[in-house]
Amino acid sequence: MRLNSLPTAASQSSHWLAHALREDDDRSPALQSRIRADVCIVGGGYTGLWTAIELKQRDPGISVAVVEAQLCGSGASGTNAGFLMNLWPKYPALVAHAGADEGARLARASAEAVEDVIAFAGAHAIDASIRRCGWLWTATAPDQDDAWMDTLDALADVPGAPLHEVSRERAAELAGSPARGGAFDPSAAVLQPAALARGLRRAAADLGVDVYEQSPVRAIEGTGPVRVRTDGGVVTADRVVLAINAWASSLPWVRRHLVMTASDNFVTEPLPPELRTAAGEGTGASDSRRLLNYWRTTDDGRLLFGKGGVGLGFRDRGASSMFGPVPHLALLGRHFERSFPQLSGLAISSWRAPVEYSLTSLPFFTALPDNPRVFVGTGYSGDGVGPSRLGGRILASLATGADDEWSDCGLTRLVLVENAATGCDLCFRRRVGTR
Repeated sequence: MRLNSLPTAASQSSHWLAHALREDDDRSPALQSRIRADVCIVGGGYTGLWTAIELKQRDPGISVAVVEAQLCGSGASGTNAGFLMNLWPKYPALVAHAGADEGARLARASAEAVEDVIAFAGAHAIDASIRRCGWLWTATAPDQDDAWMDTLDALADVPGAPLHEVSRERAAELAGSPARGGAFDPSAAVLQPAALARGLRRAAADLGVDVYEQSPVRAIEGTGPVRVRTDGGVVTADRVVLAINAWASSLPWVRRHLVMTASDNFVTEPLPPELRTAAGEGTGASDSRRLLNYWRTTDDGRLLFGKGGVGLGFRDRGASSMFGPVPHLALLGRHFERSFPQLSGLAISSWRAPVEYSLTSLPFFTALPDNPRVFVGTGYSGDGVGPSRLGGRILASLATGADDEWSDCGLTRLVLVENAATGCDLCFRRRVGTR
C-alpha cells in the first residue's frame, strides 16, 4: 500500500499555523531508525493525536508511535475555520444512517466531546484561544430562509438537543449584518485550530507517545506485524491507524466513499474598532447556500471568511490538488464584499484546504478490507474539530480490539456505494458540511 503525502513548500501554510509556530516553534524529530510499537498512527492531526492520547489514557503501558509527513497541524487540523461543534446539526443524517436511538446517542457523545476538548486544553495548558460564543446556522439571502427548519422539526422531541431558532435581530447581533435569522447552538465554540494541534502534539509526547514529524510514509507492508516505511526509518507495529483525513483518498477503496473538494479561506487584518460590530459577537456562522459561506472573528480582532465546496479533486491526488493557494481569490473576495461591504479593502491572508465529504456527510472509522490490522478514520465533511475527539475514542477501540460502545457504533458502518448520489446531495442540501 502506498500513500500520497502533503505537498511541500510554502503552499501548506495558513494564518493559523504561521501564528502557532511563531508562538511555539518546538518540533518533534524525524524518524531515522527502525522502531517497534504496539500501535503506529499515520498522521499528526486531530484524529491521530486524539487516538494516541486516548490509547495512553486507557493503558499507559501501550507503546504508540505517531508519524507525520510534515508538522502536526500542517493539514486540515491547522487550516480549518476553528469551529468547535457537535454533530447535532447532522441529526437527520445520523438517524438515516444509524437509526434514531444510535443517532441521538452519537449526537450526545459528540456534544460531550466538545466539553472534553475544552477541559483537556485547560488541563494541559494548551492556549488555543477557545471562546464559547456558539454557532449560528443562518441565511444570507431570501432563498435560504428557514433552511434549518427540517432539522429543528426533527429535533423537537429529542432531549438534550441545543439548537434553537433565533430572530433575525438576534442573529445579526450574534454573527453580524449578513445574518437573516437562523438556528443557534450556544454550546459551540471557536478556537485557534493550529494551536490546538500543536498543543495536542505536546500533550501526547508528555503522555509517552513517540511523535515523529517530517516523516512522510511511503509504504505500508505486511498483515502481521505491519511495517510502516518512512523516508528515514521503519515502524513495525501490531496495528496501524491511518488518520490522514482527506489524503485517505489516495487509497482506492476509501476514495469510493468520498467526494473531494476544498474550502477557500482568508483572514483580514485587524478590524478597525468602529467596524467590529459589523462582524457580530464573534459567533461562528455558516449560511445555507449549496456552497456555503462561513465566518467568525478571531481572538485578535480579525475576521475569517471562507467558502466551502469549491472545486473537485480527482483520484489519488485529489487532496493535494485541493491544498495550497486560493486559485480564484477575486471570487472569494466578491462573496465577502457582498456580505460585509463595509469591510472591503482590508488586507488579507488566504489559503485553501481540502475537504473530504463522505457519502453520508458523517465521518467513518473501519478496518481496511484487505488488511484487518490497518484502520482508517476520515469523512468529516468539513466539520472535524469536535468529532475528531470522538473519532479518537473509536479508533482506539478498533486498534486494541475492544468490544465496547465505540468499536461497534454507528460511525463504524459504511453505506453502500450505490447510495452515493443520495448521500452527497444530503450533505449539501441540509448544510451538514459546515466549517
